[in-house]
Amino acid sequence: MKTLTPPLTIAPGAATAAPGFEAARWIVPPSQAHGAALPIFRKEFFVAAPPRQATLRLVGLGDYDALLNGTRVADTGINQPWSQYEKTLYYRDFDVTALVVPGANCLGVLLANSFWNNPNPPAGRYNKDGAQRTVDEPFLLCAELILRGGDGAIQRIATDATWRTTAGPLTFSHIFAGEDFDARRRLPGWDRAGFDAGAWSPVRLLDPPPAALEPQLWPGFKELECFAPVSVNEPAAGTFLYSFAQNCSAQLRLELAGGKSGDCISFRCGEHKNAQDRLFGGYVVGCDVVTDGQALRHQWLSYYLGMQYVEVMGAVPAGHPNPNQLPVIQRLELIHVRTALPEVGTFHCSSELYNRTHRLIDWAMRSNMSHVLSDCPHREKLGWLECAYLLAPSFGYRYDSREWFGKIARDIRDAQQPNGKVPTVAPSYPAGRFPEAFDYTLEWGAAAVLLPWHHYQWYGDPAILGASLDSMRRFTDFIDNEAHDGIAPDGGLGDWYDYGHGQGPGESRFTPPDLSATATWALCALTVSRAAEVLGRPAEADRYRTLHARIAAAFRRRFVDPASRKLRHTGSPQCANAMALCAELVPPGDRAAMLDDIIADLEQRDWQQTPGDVGHVYFIRALAEAGRSDVLHRVYSRKGRGSYGGILSKGLTALPETWDATMDGIQSLNHCMLGHVIEWFYGYVAGIRQQSNSIGWQRVLIAPDPGPLTSAEASFLTPRGRVVSRWRKDGHKFHLEAEIPPGVEAAALMPSGKTHPLTSGINILENP
Repeated sequence: MKTLTPPLTIAPGAATAAPGFEAARWIVPPSQAHGAALPIFRKEFFVAAPPRQATLRLVGLGDYDALLNGTRVADTGINQPWSQYEKTLYYRDFDVTALVVPGANCLGVLLANSFWNNPNPPAGRYNKDGAQRTVDEPFLLCAELILRGGDGAIQRIATDATWRTTAGPLTFSHIFAGEDFDARRRLPGWDRAGFDAGAWSPVRLLDPPPAALEPQLWPGFKELECFAPVSVNEPAAGTFLYSFAQNCSAQLRLELAGGKSGDCISFRCGEHKNAQDRLFGGYVVGCDVVTDGQALRHQWLSYYLGMQYVEVMGAVPAGHPNPNQLPVIQRLELIHVRTALPEVGTFHCSSELYNRTHRLIDWAMRSNMSHVLSDCPHREKLGWLECAYLLAPSFGYRYDSREWFGKIARDIRDAQQPNGKVPTVAPSYPAGRFPEAFDYTLEWGAAAVLLPWHHYQWYGDPAILGASLDSMRRFTDFIDNEAHDGIAPDGGLGDWYDYGHGQGPGESRFTPPDLSATATWALCALTVSRAAEVLGRPAEADRYRTLHARIAAAFRRRFVDPASRKLRHTGSPQCANAMALCAELVPPGDRAAMLDDIIADLEQRDWQQTPGDVGHVYFIRALAEAGRSDVLHRVYSRKGRGSYGGILSKGLTALPETWDATMDGIQSLNHCMLGHVIEWFYGYVAGIRQQSNSIGWQRVLIAPDPGPLTSAEASFLTPRGRVVSRWRKDGHKFHLEAEIPPGVEAAALMPSGKTHPLTSGINILENP
């Protein structure tokens, strides 16, 4: 009869040996053979009585899938947060009380690679150039199961030298190149008590990594929508294309029957298909499944991909002729997975174009809600930082992003270099991985300043400023050291993917990169001064206000034409003028003329916006804050090329990377970087926004800009409670119903220009 090692018993209140863990040691397989099947670990233990509470605390590098008595503790195996690993590692707590049974139990863990170990994959498999990272120890595990009894006693089952390990059924794992599964290597019952692991190897103990251990405070990955194929075609003999209704971040789930042991089924997954129903492009990902001749139900474990189409070779769909007795696909599904931030906002209006635009952008937002705010869920999965702050209000209206943005702010602080420079991507895998402007561009690094400030304004907690102010100052000072005569250095990406110049997407063409960089630097200086004021540091506040004034003077000397008093640009003033207005670089007397220049340029372009990744949100804010949402209604009601309507007309189901939805196999079809109109939908069309100088939604303004619409409704769970704006136009009358939570100061600004105070509860207003 097998003897089970009793758990270590520690009296309540015993001193901790390491932050976060009391008894756990870091363990690794006995040898780390790169390219071999991925390891699985197990530990059996005995529990005399059901615990009052059981918590599994775990760090698994690069990623992990944990099981207790054969049951997964999380929805997916995508559980270890991506981080600047040498600085911060995150542990996660799982409530597993219901999974512990009296008597013999077993804890099992499978490890995968993720970004922790990202070597070059074999030839023919996709990889993101420049994002490689290799480590000496690709698989590390630290876990502790904490059992709290009714009498207050605590038992801990922790990783130590008694754990056992062997190679599991995953034969390949790569954050970009996919995941291979060999059913012949399955070990039924390995994660349950009573399994014979006599042939398994003992683990090695390892010294702790140097990084700080921190708790994961934001939600983990979850399975959400499930999509069945809408069509299955055979574009070539033996090749089947499964098409799905939604492009999204997903895992592949399949059910197989038949075939023989050793049959290999290849799944090629992507988002671009051609007229011949074949996948194409530079980032089609292949994943193989080898069968054991038995029925198989399998879902990717620690891998996901942005995709809409799946090519299958080596198997046939159910009901299809099968003369070679290949495995039969009984079911193939896409399971949408993402960081499960709770939804806090809804929007709907009388314009079906606006509603479809909201859904289009929202799917790109959902698909890029990962351990970072990624720019796309297929080609890169990296945390490109311009999205983090430029899209922060859009995400904030739709999802509870408080802890998630806090984590991203820490990623930025961890990735910041000693001289204050912040790379384009955080976490940075590794620093210096991309050439020149792709490794550092000021408008990307500005997230170090502008994301913490947004977090404070939105959620009202100055702790984020206390944690980030030094980083904010150092980045702003780094630019000061690099600047020449008050102008930020050139050489960045600028207003990336601006539009309407008749050339392909790329670096800014309408707006000089040193103009957008200098405007962003000015906004950073202004923001640091405001953050210092909040923290009670008046000398620093004065210093950065003075810096902002110096930058503003230099900006006007360099970019304002003295004769026309207009900003110099290279074909369209929309981005340049909007950024100058939002960064407070324009004298009050010149602001109206600068806004008029934007509108005049729009009119002669038939209301075509030209700003790209960086300038678009400033374009929206400059017009909306000046009371010109009528112009924005014209812009976003367009249906031709270069508009949201034009994108929808191509049948796309998520926002693409380019304004003209380039479907060339290179440009992403699931990119949230041009989705800033969500901020306008909630803040101006529905009219839910903070009053001037409000922090944390203490003072709310309901101020709809209806334009040609006849109705709109939005709800938003602010940090202070739920706010609702519901309005409709009835002939010449405007009806508004506003719901305000208790303790919030609120007012309504009607389209007629009249202001009305609002009280908690439901307010009904009507103006001719």
